[in-house]
Amino acid sequence: MEPSELPSRRAYLERQKEQGRRVMGVFPGRCPRELFWAANVVPAEIWDPPQSTGRSNAHLQPTICSVVKAGLELVLQDGGALLDGFVFPHTCDSIQNLGSLVRDYLDLDRPCLFFYPPKAPYGPAARSFLRREVERLREELEAIWGPIDPGELQHRAGQGRELAAVLSSLYALRAERRLSASNVEFYRAIRSVEYLHPEDALPFLQGFLKDRERSTPSPGPCLVLSGVLPSPVELLSLLDELGVRIGDDDLLSCGRRIPGALEAGGDPVDQLAGAVPAMPACSTANSPMQERCEQLIRRTRGCGARGVLFNVIKFCEPELFYHPRLKEVLRGEGLSSLLLEQEVQGGLSGQARTRIEAFAEMTTASEKP
Repeated sequence: MEPSELPSRRAYLERQKEQGRRVMGVFPGRCPRELFWAANVVPAEIWDPPQSTGRSNAHLQPTICSVVKAGLELVLQDGGALLDGFVFPHTCDSIQNLGSLVRDYLDLDRPCLFFYPPKAPYGPAARSFLRREVERLREELEAIWGPIDPGELQHRAGQGRELAAVLSSLYALRAERRLSASNVEFYRAIRSVEYLHPEDALPFLQGFLKDRERSTPSPGPCLVLSGVLPSPVELLSLLDELGVRIGDDDLLSCGRRIPGALEAGGDPVDQLAGAVPAMPACSTANSPMQERCEQLIRRTRGCGARGVLFNVIKFCEPELFYHPRLKEVLRGEGLSSLLLEQEVQGGLSGQARTRIEAFAEMTTASEKP
């Protein structure tokens, strides 16, 4: 299957419900989706639903990010009718407050669960707390839909490791310039894990990896993309038109959620708890500034990019807090950067297009074949 042939989220989730699975809407953040798979639940992530934010504005102040507004709009417009419940990871204060608003004031008569990952650095106390959080979330799921079979949880934890491994391989091939895929195709494929069940996600991504691997590196300039989301799609299309490849990313929704090598075997709850601290440094995890800086430099040097495009959601405080120092460190390394602040459903303005074109030309002129 090609990325362009993937079903829409709604169509796919409707089929999942017809097959007897439940669907929960999971708001942005780091959350052990393997628990949901083991409970026969599809955790459908809510990042940038195509909703115009009209009704949500009555509930939120103007300075709330559009990720939160679009998510609330999804709930308000049809009550999230397709969804059997909601999950709110404590990603940031805005997501946390959204969870309280939906659970306490909207009267949806569906479960609203919370997950509180500890913030970095991950010492013994944080790891112990994280394990208790995974156990608590498991108990809440079992209270709603019945016991989770330990063998099933072990199986789903293994699928989570497989999924992380194939995503890592795709990122590595792209950084080596040996992945034959446009920016649009790559992120359409990567973002499919936000809603595909692992029985579908794994064969699709493994096939994509096999079909698109090149034996020799492809020439051409590249940039690193940082921020929350690889959106709007017009941004990716413009870079494709300019012949500029995204060589790596430092995105909360993508690269920052792929954990490093995870140990197999043992208690699956320990495995799920161990995946969170194994993920890359992130602004929403309160990672030390030095770790974020070193990680971004490593990603940029690793793919041979000469610049970083910060594509930040407007009013995203965690990302904007880190940006000045990241920009300063990049400049010290002789690397350029550009900051865009955009709404998730705002498309790409003419001004943004002009700025991207100028930045791409400035940073990649000497790399063009």
